[in-house]
Amino acid sequence: MAQFNISATSAKKNETVTNADSKTRKTYNNPVECADQAAADELAKKYAKDLNADDHSETNDWVGQATPV
Repeated sequence: MAQFNISATSAKKNETVTNADSKTRKTYNNPVECADQAAADELAKKYAKDLNADDHSETNDWVGQATPV
């Protein structure tokens, strides 16, 4: 399995957080192991969706990214 760093970016706040960032309520291991880029992209979408649902940093425009390690 490949390893990926999962992050999310807010254009409104000009901020990027990772899924290992203790400032978010949704913390996961980073990097994570995924079968392929498509699986990692799905995890990144879920991470951004979680941040949007929590209104993290008082914004809901988070977009997830999965970057191979």
